[in-house]
Amino acid sequence: MSQETPTDLPEMPSTAPPGAEGSTALSLSEVDQRSASRMLRVLVIFGWGMSAAVVVSALLGFGTPLSNTLAFCWFAALTLLLLLWSKLTLQWHRGVALAMLCLVIARWAVAWLYADAADAMVGVVTGLLYAPLLVAVTTLIWDRVSPYIGVSTGLIMGVIAFMGSAREALSSVHLNDWRIAPLILCVYGLFSWLLRIWVQERDALRQTTERAERLRKAANTDTLTGIANRRVAERTLGVFAAGQRRYAVMMIDIDHFKSVNDQHGHDTGDRILQCIAEALQGRMRVQDTVARWGGEEFLVIVESVTRDEAASIAESLRALVEQGTAAILKTTISIGVAHSDVGQGVDHILKRADEGLYAAKNSGRNKVVTV
Repeated sequence: MSQETPTDLPEMPSTAPPGAEGSTALSLSEVDQRSASRMLRVLVIFGWGMSAAVVVSALLGFGTPLSNTLAFCWFAALTLLLLLWSKLTLQWHRGVALAMLCLVIARWAVAWLYADAADAMVGVVTGLLYAPLLVAVTTLIWDRVSPYIGVSTGLIMGVIAFMGSAREALSSVHLNDWRIAPLILCVYGLFSWLLRIWVQERDALRQTTERAERLRKAANTDTLTGIANRRVAERTLGVFAAGQRRYAVMMIDIDHFKSVNDQHGHDTGDRILQCIAEALQGRMRVQDTVARWGGEEFLVIVESVTRDEAASIAESLRALVEQGTAAILKTTISIGVAHSDVGQGVDHILKRADEGLYAAKNSGRNKVVTV
C-alpha cells in the first residue's frame, strides 16, 4: 500500500475564482456603510467643485471677502481629503462625514449670527442644501445612532436660526422671522423620524436574512462534523448530471468503525468522524463537495478531473486519513471511485462508486478501487 505523507500529496487543479476561499458574505449593514462611503466621496467631489467655482469667481473679482475666504478654506481642505481618500478607512469616513456636517452647521451659525445680509443668504442656502445630504449619509455610516445625529442637527440649527432671527441686519433678506427656527426643527425632526423608521426596517430585514441563513445552514449541514449533509450531495449530483459535466464520485467508508465504537466508546467514534471530515474538507478544493453520506460513510464529488486524477486524489485522501487519525486512534478508510460518463444518471454513478467501495473492502480494506 502507498504510504504518502501529506506533503507528498498530489496537487489538484483549482478553478476557484481568486479569493473565493477567504471571502465572506457582507451583512446588510456593511453593504450600506460601503455605499455610504461612496456617496460621501461623491458629495466631497461635488463640494470641491462648487468651492473651486467660487475660488475662480473670487479671482475674477466677484463675491464678498467672507464667502471667498470660506471657499478657499473649503477648497484646500477638500483637495487634501480627496488626495488621501484611498488611504482612509471606514472609521475615517465616519469622522469625515461628522466633520463636514459640523462645518456646515458652523457656516450656518456664521450666516445667522455674524454675516451681513448677502453672506447670510449664501450660508443659509448652503446649510439647507448640504445638511440633509450629510445627515442621510451618516444614517448609513453610523447605523443606529444616526437618528440622534439628525435630531441634534435640527435642534442646533433651529436654535441658531431662532437666535439669529432677532438681528435687524437680516431683515432685508426676510430672515428676521422667529418662525423659521421651529420650522427647521420640525422638518429635521420629521426627517430624522423617517430615517429611524427606515433604519428599524432595515434592521428587521437584516435579522430575517440572518435567521434564514442560519436555517439554510442547519438544513444543509451535518451537525456532528460540520460538513455538508446527504441532501447537499444529492442536489450537487443532480446539477452535475443535468449539465453533463465531467466529475468523479468517491464513496468512502471507515474500516471497522463498529469496533471503534464498541471498544473505545461513541465519544471516540464521534471524534474520529470529525477528524476524518476535517481532513477531507481541508484536502479538497472550494468547488468540490465533501458530505457525510450517512453513519460512517462520506461522499466526495470532484469536479473537472480525469479518471487518473480522481484515482490519485482518492489515494491521497486514504493516506491522509490514515496518518491524520493517529493522534486519536489510527483509523483507515476504503474508497470506491467512479468517473462520470456523458448521459450517465445519478443512481448509476452512485451504484458504480458503491461497487468500487465494496470491492475495496472485500480485498482487505484501506484501499482505493476505481471502477
